[in-house]
Amino acid sequence: MDISSELDTQRMESPYANYLPDELLLQVLDFLPRTEESQGTLWNFVLVSRQWYSVGISRLYASPFLVGLRYTHFVRTLCPSIIPRIKRSELAGLVKHLDLSRIVHQGAKSTTARLLGRTKNNLELFVAPQASFAINCWAALSKCARLKVLDLGLVSEAISYQSLNQTLRQLGSLEELYMPRCSTEFGYGPEFLTVRLHWPPNLRHLSMSGSVNGKFLWEMLRQPETFPASLHSMALLHCPGLDQPGIKPLLSNLADRLTAVELRDLPAVKQGRFNNIMAWLPHLTTLTIALDYIDEDFGRRPADFTAESHWHLARPLSNLTLLTCGTQTDPRRAFTLVDLWDLIDTRFLGRLRRLSVAASSGWERVDEGALWETVRLGLEALDQENWEARRWHYEGLKGVPEGMAYEEWRGTLAGWRERPRAVVLRNL
Repeated sequence: MDISSELDTQRMESPYANYLPDELLLQVLDFLPRTEESQGTLWNFVLVSRQWYSVGISRLYASPFLVGLRYTHFVRTLCPSIIPRIKRSELAGLVKHLDLSRIVHQGAKSTTARLLGRTKNNLELFVAPQASFAINCWAALSKCARLKVLDLGLVSEAISYQSLNQTLRQLGSLEELYMPRCSTEFGYGPEFLTVRLHWPPNLRHLSMSGSVNGKFLWEMLRQPETFPASLHSMALLHCPGLDQPGIKPLLSNLADRLTAVELRDLPAVKQGRFNNIMAWLPHLTTLTIALDYIDEDFGRRPADFTAESHWHLARPLSNLTLLTCGTQTDPRRAFTLVDLWDLIDTRFLGRLRRLSVAASSGWERVDEGALWETVRLGLEALDQENWEARRWHYEGLKGVPEGMAYEEWRGTLAGWRERPRAVVLRNL
């Protein structure tokens, strides 16, 4: 993948000048989508001339799509020698996103550690591979001072929480952390009776999976002050030992800052246990939750709650995603489209703008299709009402001509972006 050597031997002979201003070349690059298919186009771009190479090479290596032979060539280019001081690749400093999620059998643990060591200076995102991440990677990972996103969700080998904790102390720029689904070894013995948790000071999102229970859960409940003030989003998924009595105090300790929560794939949680999630988290604006954990009492409000008299008490929830996890539930108590429509119609969810529902819910079936369309139209009517009254996100809206009708607003670019949406998530 070292392209500069090819440019020395493959000079393009053409009667036309191949020089263009760098600014124009950068605009051309901006038109290329950042997809796997465009990686070949970027490769051809840097082969045109030395000027094009110098302009496009950083884009080619910034966020590579690695799989199969691409990964093999990538490793050979960045790690030409096991000992970096003998032969170093200057291209390693261009890598900002190292996504190894598609590397399964062709990777080695030592190779992952070497890649982290070579790319540490500018690396901002790292997605660990499933089978080739182990204890020898922690030292290299702790030196990635600019790392903002660390995703360990695919790691299949049990990790030591002590190793993770020591690494997190060094990652002061980390903003998103995704813990592995596998069991985490917390440790036993007198030296682990009191463990001080260390979360990165700028952490915004925390996704916890695996063995989030026992000693680990107890320490988080005992030390809520260790969570940084910047934390506003949390996901709890694939935690077989975590139930409602453990989740509620964890979320309640962070109620003053959490605005986005995801709860799914929690087999120990029973139907209806998360009915009061919006009461636990009064600032919640984004919620992703499995229908298995709520029932007809979700969002229960006083009997006299009406749109005319209580619209100002609407929950701040604006984005709602409903999934299914295949848990055994009582269909007679299930949360249905009728219940959702009632929450919107009474304006209890008077700020809802984005609704996503898994196709596995069956809400789009022939017998439910009319209700789904009613809910979708209800969202549009709610948005028009909020627009005309200048409520919530429309309050203090600037740059809109006085007297503009809602239909005219919807025709603008800003109106199209702010439009309400109700979608069915396929393959879910």
